Amino acid sequence: MLSKYFDTNNRVTIRIGEESRLHVHLDDGYWTKLLDPGFVYEPEIGDMLDRVLTSEAIFLDCGANIGFWSVLTRHRTRRVVAVEASPETFHRLTDNIALNGGGVALVHAALWGHDDVSLSIVGHHLCHAAASVCERDGDIGRNGWRSFDVASLTLDTLVERHCAGLTGPVVVKLDVEGAEIPAVEGARKTLSERDVVFLFEDHGQDPTCKVSRHLMDMGMVVMSPGRRRPLEIREIAALKIDPTRGYNFAACRPDAPFVESLARPRP
Repeated sequence: MLSKYFDTNNRVTIRIGEESRLHVHLDDGYWTKLLDPGFVYEPEIGDMLDRVLTSEAIFLDCGANIGFWSVLTRHRTRRVVAVEASPETFHRLTDNIALNGGGVALVHAALWGHDDVSLSIVGHHLCHAAASVCERDGDIGRNGWRSFDVASLTLDTLVERHCAGLTGPVVVKLDVEGAEIPAVEGARKTLSERDVVFLFEDHGQDPTCKVSRHLMDMGMVVMSPGRRRPLEIREIAALKIDPTRGYNFAACRPDAPFVESLARPRP
C-alpha cells in the first residue's frame, strides 16, 4: 500500500535493538513490516545467532539485504562481513552500515561454487528481497523485473580475503535465494580447516529438502534450535507445512562445538 504513495527515495529511520538504526524505504513492502512494533523479523535466525555467536566468532552475512543482521551483530563478534549481490540492495546496505558508524566489511558479489563467473541477478525494485541468480530467468522483462550482471565469489575466497589471520569459528547466515548449494560447494576448503555453521533456509515449496540433503551428504548434521538431536529428512519435510515460506535450520559437522549450543533447550 505504501508503495502507491511514496517514491523510492522516501525513507524513514527506525531503531532496531538498543543501539542500532536502519533506513527503511517506504516503497519496500518487505522491510516496512518493521514499522509494526509487534513484528519480529526472522525469530529463528535471531535465536540461532544468540546460540552460536561469540566474541571470537566471524560472522558472514551472506545475502545481507539492507543489513539488518549485520548491523545488529557488529559489536558482538570479532568480524562481520556482509555480502549482497543485487546492486540496488547493496547501495542500501552500504547506506545502513554507514548510518551505524561502519565496522562491517562490505562485499558486492554473488556467492557461487567458482570465483569470477559473470552471473545475472534477476530482481525488481519493489521485490528486491527475491533477487536471485537462480530460478527467475522467466521473469526478465515482465512487470518491472530486470537483470544485472555481477561477479561470483566463493566462500573460501571470501574467508581468505576478509578473515586472514583471524582464528575462531565461522558463522555463515546463508540466504542467497536458491544459490545455497553452489555457495556451500564453494566452502570446502574452509569446512576442512575451521569450525563452520550454516544458518540456512530450506523452502516450503521444496518437498525434497534438497539443500538439507546436500549438507547431510557433505557430512554435516542439520539442527533446529532447542531439539536435542539432529533432524532427519522426513522430520524436516514434516516441519515445512507452508509452501509459501522458508524454514530456517542450522548445519555443522557432528563434532562441532555448535551442536551443544543448538541443542540446548529454550528457556
